[in-house]
Amino acid sequence: MTEIERVVLDPDLVVTALQQKYVESMPGEPAIRVSSDGETELVANEDGFTQPESGVALRPERFVGDLDLPDPDADLDDGEIEKLAERLGTEVRPELVEEVDLNADREGDEHVVPIEYPTSDP
Repeated sequence: MTEIERVVLDPDLVVTALQQKYVESMPGEPAIRVSSDGETELVANEDGFTQPESGVALRPERFVGDLDLPDPDADLDDGEIEKLAERLGTEVRPELVEEVDLNADREGDEHVVPIEYPTSDP
């Protein structure tokens, strides 16, 4: 397997994954899959969090710094859900981290790589 040297990640992917995990009631657990070339995609693990056959899966929280998120199983009322959705829309991008440990959600020695966030012109 080719060793992943960097992760290319669209910030919207992190926001979407966190919204699916904490706001929307969807079956399974969302994860961000990093392929061997460092490209990312959103995947939903129907049977809980698992690692793919190729590449690596990371929980979306790994890509953000210090956000005070509730327990994913917390029973939030409609007002709390709405407030959390607003926070995820505004607070995630400023808290995006510059590097990530690819082994954070699997066994293995720490393997920290840089994250590249593509810039888009309005």
